[in-house]
Amino acid sequence: MKLLKLASFVILVAVVSLTVMGCGVSDNKYEALVNEKMALEEKLNLLTKSRNVLRSEYENLLKEKMDLASRVETVASEKNALKDEYDKLLDEKVSLKAAYDKISDSVVQGGVE
Repeated sequence: MKLLKLASFVILVAVVSLTVMGCGVSDNKYEALVNEKMALEEKLNLLTKSRNVLRSEYENLLKEKMDLASRVETVASEKNALKDEYDKLLDEKVSLKAAYDKISDSVVQGGVE
């Protein structure tokens, strides 16, 4: 009986150890997967750095766009102010021309009489 228990225990240990040893991944496949993982991590780091550089460039371009937009608004308001000033000067010129013509006509008419 003891011999039978010992034999069955040895067989059980042998079966369990063979099962455990056979369940693993081969060394070549494991190394290939580790190398692939390392290559993917390097690509990830490179892409992360590239993304950060692009994000920085985007932020700079956005800032430049906002600066240009404010400059355009400033130029447009200055243009409108100059146009208003020009219109005032033109109205003043027209009214002065009318007054000059009125005085000229009265001087000419006064001189003829």
